[in-house]
This record gives sequence, C-alpha cells and structure tokens, in this order.
Amino acid sequence: MILYVKVKPNQRFDRVEKSANDWQIRLKAPAVDGKANEHLIEYLSEVLDLPKSKIILKKGQTAKVKCLEIFAEEELVNAKLAEQLKSEK
Repeated sequence: MILYVKVKPNQRFDRVEKSANDWQIRLKAPAVDGKANEHLIEYLSEVLDLPKSKIILKKGQTAKVKCLEIFAEEELVNAKLAEQLKSEK
C-alpha cells in the first residue's frame, strides 16, 4: 500500500495524529542528515508491528510530506495507526 504522511521533526515526543483524512507524525529526531527519515521508518515499524524492511520511503526525502510504500494490507495499517492514535490520547 502507498501511504502519504506529513512529518513534523524536532518535537518533544513521537506521536501519530490525524487531521481531516491525512495522517501526521511528530518525531523527536531532527531533520538533519536523514535522521528524521530513519526515525520515521523505525517508529512506523514499531507502531505497525512490521520489520523495517517492509517500509520504504519512496518520495519526499527532503519534503514534509512523505510517500511510503508499506508491504501490508491497507486495513491493517489504518487499524494500527488508529489504535496508536487512541493509545496516545
């Protein structure tokens, strides 16, 4: 599945948020030397309970909106993100 997320680096904590129909992810990692991109994949692998190799950053290496290819069912990914969203509130 293809997932577009808006990433906000340099935050106090890692967090999944939803605004309208878009997913937004806050990351502790700075947007320097690809650290935020690496941390995004690590964080999503934990949230989605998938190995990091199943999540690929396709587009947006230097942009706020990232295009990720996730090798999993769309329903599973959306359910795991929603579950994480509820657990953080």
